[in-house]
Amino acid sequence: MGETVLKMEGIDFSFDHQTVLEGVDLEIQKGDFLALVGPNGSGKSTLLKLALGALKPDRGKVSLFGVPLRRFRDWSRIGYVSQKANSFNRDFPATVREVVASGLYGKLGLFRRMKKEDWKRVEEAIKQVGLESLSRRNIGKLSGGQQQRAFIARALVSDPEFLILDEPTVGVDTRSVDEFYRLLAHLHRKKGMSLLLVTHDIGVVTTYVNRIACLNRRLFFHGDTDEFVGREKEVFTAAYGHPVQVVEHAH
Repeated sequence: MGETVLKMEGIDFSFDHQTVLEGVDLEIQKGDFLALVGPNGSGKSTLLKLALGALKPDRGKVSLFGVPLRRFRDWSRIGYVSQKANSFNRDFPATVREVVASGLYGKLGLFRRMKKEDWKRVEEAIKQVGLESLSRRNIGKLSGGQQQRAFIARALVSDPEFLILDEPTVGVDTRSVDEFYRLLAHLHRKKGMSLLLVTHDIGVVTTYVNRIACLNRRLFFHGDTDEFVGREKEVFTAAYGHPVQVVEHAH
């Protein structure tokens, strides 16, 4: 067994006396591409916040790369892409290059001047996501899919080993969604990156991910994609509390 990137054991979490997560055990190994799925309000985003230390569990333990979360400091090993579509200001006056460069501030310090090698890393990250020709374009002038590529480049510029994405395809058109998932699959295969993806696109992601976790307050499935596909209706019926029809997407 390889290195454990994220381990969550016996996680309970409540908000305003309402149980959000109950007895969750989640583990991601180095090289995994795991999709976290479940209905709205199932606790998926809360689970990410617990994994990143933005929230503290009522009970249970969280560790990153084998280090208890309370002692983990090497945050450059982790990249994060949020639900930008819900909060991004399209009038923000910054180019793709500047947005990607901001991903280095945590490593360099906010007021340290960017050096030649830092800008080289920025250009390499932009190239990885296929936006070289748009690097000087204002971020607000890009399509939704292109913007998401820029935010992935921002997460990649610090060369993380583990990339976490919280419903990154919200507001992105179908064609761009396919291209987006192909990019993630490329990062997984070619760079050996570990990924945790929160998504509703279950009919799409089973093509790309190798592990799936289905959450609705507690985990109803946590295992290989092939096993999940064979039990898909059973798992979703249990997690959602009623029969669910999954719409398959033609690629």
